[in-house]
Amino acid sequence: MKKIISVLLLSIVSLLAIAQTYSGPESVEFDYARNRYLISNTTSHQIIAYKNGVKTVFQTLTGTGPHGLEIVGDTLYCCNGGTIKAFNLNTAVAVPTPNLGANFLNGITHDPSGNLFITDFGAKRIYKYKTATRKFNVYVANTVSTPNGIIYDPYDGITPRLIFCNWSSNAPIKKVKLADSTVSTLTTTALSNCDGICKGKNGKFYVSSWGNQTIQRFDSTWTGGSTAVVTGRSNPADIVYNFNSDTLAVPNSSSNTVSFHYLGIATTINSVEQENSFQLYPNPSSGNFIIQSDKILLHKIEVYDAEMRKIILEENLNTHHFNLNLNAASSNLYFIRVNDSKIQKVFIDK
Repeated sequence: MKKIISVLLLSIVSLLAIAQTYSGPESVEFDYARNRYLISNTTSHQIIAYKNGVKTVFQTLTGTGPHGLEIVGDTLYCCNGGTIKAFNLNTAVAVPTPNLGANFLNGITHDPSGNLFITDFGAKRIYKYKTATRKFNVYVANTVSTPNGIIYDPYDGITPRLIFCNWSSNAPIKKVKLADSTVSTLTTTALSNCDGICKGKNGKFYVSSWGNQTIQRFDSTWTGGSTAVVTGRSNPADIVYNFNSDTLAVPNSSSNTVSFHYLGIATTINSVEQENSFQLYPNPSSGNFIIQSDKILLHKIEVYDAEMRKIILEENLNTHHFNLNLNAASSNLYFIRVNDSKIQKVFIDK
């Protein structure tokens, strides 16, 4: 009997371990109110909640997907085959939604009024769904190209628009004029099979490409081409930008991972004394950081987690060069103070 119980316990533990992993991660959304990421798993058909290094199952679905995720108020909406599903973010209880009768819903975004705009990858359409009334219609009947990730862009505050990337070679980035739903091309890229799109600080746009396994950055005018800011991914899908930590979250669908990439200029720690300069690199890092000063000795190093709890204190140092080992820490945002300098943001990406 003990042996049977042990086998059952091991089986339950194994199932729980499988249930709380990434399995074909497709879309990432950041839940600002609850300080967590939500990730759609297309293989296990689950939505995973990730916070402080811990993964839990938020919801399990049936059918195809889930794919794109979008938060409106206290509700999480997700693309699930030809339908839209919705769940209360506090309770995970399902919220009623109509069947759009679509082909393959993929990307999703919303405007300030709570209207959802959803790309139909299979039918080359864009649907509009009013969350307040639960009514929907075909907003763009033919995008011509194959639409994937989509975002709402306030633009100049007067003429807001939708911007979506496309699945093709020399993939165009297109915009939809909200006043009349007309579609036009913003730019034609040299990229292929673009999946996700998001907008970050300073009007920068980011697009994921399966063709060269990168995340590309475009400026606010969509001119001058793009720059690879993240490379070596594994079929990067529907990305999201976290404004709180200046971080790009990337679901790598083929490697069953989600990677986090700090995009700020956090390579130098400026001391309270302006003549003192400390170098910290690489940033992001998988866990090993180098802190170096050519002028001033390093005496004390403090490390805080994302909730500003001190997790490491190195004191009584007397060196110009220090190897900071944070390999035991999980992927997340951290803060480092050297001597009495200003606090510096660093990111661990494993």
